[in-house]
Amino acid sequence: MKPLLILLILSANLLYASVGEITALRGKADITRGEKHIKGNVGTKLEEGDEIITAAKSKLQMMFNDKTVISLGQKSSFKIDEYLFDKKSPSAKFSVGSGFFKSITGKIGKIAPKKFKIKTANATIGVRGTTIIGEVATKRDIIACSAGQIVVSSAGSSVVVNAGERTIVEETKSPRQSQKVNAILLKQLDKKSDPTNSDIAISETSDVSQATTKSSQKEAEKKAEKEAEKFEPWNEDKGTHSLEDIQKIVGEQKPTYEGKVVEGVTNYGAIDKDSSNVKLGFDLGSGNVDGTMKFQDNVQNYDIGVAGKVKGDGSFDFNSNNGYDGGGQGDLSGDQLQNANGSFGFKETDIISNEVNNIDGKFETTKK
Repeated sequence: MKPLLILLILSANLLYASVGEITALRGKADITRGEKHIKGNVGTKLEEGDEIITAAKSKLQMMFNDKTVISLGQKSSFKIDEYLFDKKSPSAKFSVGSGFFKSITGKIGKIAPKKFKIKTANATIGVRGTTIIGEVATKRDIIACSAGQIVVSSAGSSVVVNAGERTIVEETKSPRQSQKVNAILLKQLDKKSDPTNSDIAISETSDVSQATTKSSQKEAEKKAEKEAEKFEPWNEDKGTHSLEDIQKIVGEQKPTYEGKVVEGVTNYGAIDKDSSNVKLGFDLGSGNVDGTMKFQDNVQNYDIGVAGKVKGDGSFDFNSNNGYDGGGQGDLSGDQLQNANGSFGFKETDIISNEVNNIDGKFETTKK
């Protein structure tokens, strides 16, 4: 055989070489490979460029050649943008278009962390040997680190997220400052991404699930469906269940928080933070939050009423309910979720001159 022909054959084999495989699957998953559509199964080999999409009530786990493990929740999309595992130039670049994911980095994340990247709808994640958990949506990502350390970048800014912390990235905005995630919520989140506590038994070295024999297939599928129904993407608004967890941490159903504007400005000058007063009341049964923000600048006094919603991950948002345009957002934080801090941006229009007064600031409150 001619040397050139041998070289072409070897190049073709390398081009289409497997970079990993599906090691666990509950429900259904489809793989788009160029113009082909492939049904995903346990043991299906994966190639660079593959896009994997999970169906409703489905979960999937993949293992790559460097032992990186990626888990996907229901209705999630994932793409292998680039993958090369060799000693000279290892690299791994993945994209999560939507849904829930968990990533446990393998050897590439340890020997060449700068070459391991996960891109989401709103951010880029760099690792330093770690475990990443996240939920990706069109306009907002929630990204947590349960081991090691990650760097989340968006809109020209980056934040470091250490183990036990998370950040939120909204569309076209910089990542929020990382904050501690309560251990109870982090444990529950990690549990939701674990596909091992079911009929599909899998370890980092297993190649084939033991739950795929024909005799147990139907029974296993029924059991998998029931288990998958319990799996919901992190921070999906399910109300009382997630809020009950927050209630246990806070210690009451209707906590109140009081504090001040710590920095702010209007068109008329700086907000007088020393004379400000912010009060927020949370109803962890209904998921409602309301309160008042009172402060003054060089010209006038402000008394802004607010109302909004608190979510299962401890974040909340609100709008004015007494004539101002705009609103704000914040997060419950601290070991006992004793703090409720955030930012606001309101506008008022002068009825005579039609001039708009922009009112922006940050607030910090503590549970009373």
